[in-house]
Amino acid sequence: MKLFKSSLVLLAGTFVFYTASSQNVLINVLMRNSGKVRVRKTAFLEVTINNTDATSFTGLYKLKVQISVPPTIASINLKGHVLPTSWEIISNDGSTITLSNGKDLIAANDARTLLIAIKGEKIGGPSTIAGQILFANGQPPGTVPGVLEGDNPADNSSTSTIKVTR
Repeated sequence: MKLFKSSLVLLAGTFVFYTASSQNVLINVLMRNSGKVRVRKTAFLEVTINNTDATSFTGLYKLKVQISVPPTIASINLKGHVLPTSWEIISNDGSTITLSNGKDLIAANDARTLLIAIKGEKIGGPSTIAGQILFANGQPPGTVPGVLEGDNPADNSSTSTIKVTR
């Protein structure tokens, strides 16, 4: 009986520690090819999502990644993206794409790389591409707003530039 009670206390303590621990996820966006893309051609925007926590996994349907391009010179393709397994596109209107980590648990101190296909539409730039991490409540499809306890909001956005040439 004493072993059973000790086990319950240990299990309860572990549960409290796990649920009370803070977590941080950051985003970095970088336009490949030095930010240059030719008119009517496609280049990739590299989006890196890092779980910087040393102990906690990032939950299912917990992350919403939003990328916006300047619609006057570029667009986000409907197809051709290279996404990690289980990541899902929530919406894509051509200038803003929103993605969810879906059923992808991101381990402690691990990262995911997403390649977003961007098409040059009109000569111009350099102009800003913006990336932002938003949080969902952990329920499919990952569209209801949520929070990530202990997250540092200073690293939840990132920018890069794009220049469309001949």
